[in-house]
Amino acid sequence: MSVKKILIVDDEARIRMLLKKYFEKEGFVVDEAASGGQAIHCYNMNHGHYDLVILDWSLPDISGLEICRYMRFNNDSIPIVMLSGRTEEKDRIEGFKAGADDYISKPFSPREVLLRIQAIIGRVQGVRLNDLIASSGNEILISEILIQPTSRRVMVQSNEVHLTPKEYDLLYFLVTNQEKAFSREELLREVWKSSRQQIYDQRTVDTHIKRLREKLFSNHADGNKFIQTLWGYGYRFCSHERLFS
Repeated sequence: MSVKKILIVDDEARIRMLLKKYFEKEGFVVDEAASGGQAIHCYNMNHGHYDLVILDWSLPDISGLEICRYMRFNNDSIPIVMLSGRTEEKDRIEGFKAGADDYISKPFSPREVLLRIQAIIGRVQGVRLNDLIASSGNEILISEILIQPTSRRVMVQSNEVHLTPKEYDLLYFLVTNQEKAFSREELLREVWKSSRQQIYDQRTVDTHIKRLREKLFSNHADGNKFIQTLWGYGYRFCSHERLFS
């Protein structure tokens, strides 16, 4: 397995030192930046070749949100974890809208941060995490849910679940973009190939999510936790509740 490289952006030296020490112990290569300007410099010098960026919201020169948008504009696949002392739901939603893949409130446990970034890197690079997600050929197995893309079949606890074409498309999109939050507008655009100016509206997404939960998880005790609602924003599929609750 290749060495993973992380950029830590935070104006507090104590936090950078703590995280760097913890991550280097786990085999990561770590770059540091104490400001938005330094973050952009490191990002450009490395041509955006980081496996993950840990980004503080409150920086002395440029907002972490602006840095997030800049990195996301130049590289739509680089995982970004936002750190912030802001704990309000509206702040988390704003971070997700800027392009963050996850949001961690301060104060935090370095172990928690490590587990989260390992999960995100594993998801992006297709690495199995504690046998939580397994693939065989083009099949996807998550807990007791089996998805067979070739035949568009879905099995739960060995029982076939009959989904409409759009319910299947929605499930497949969320599962193959695990841990990433999507607004209702984004889901309309990506799954329905539509926008709210067209025939569909955001209630279409809510209705399909409700039916999908009912069909998939009526006989799966923990299943309802997988499709998570981000109130006032949208949804995400998260199969590792202990790390991303």
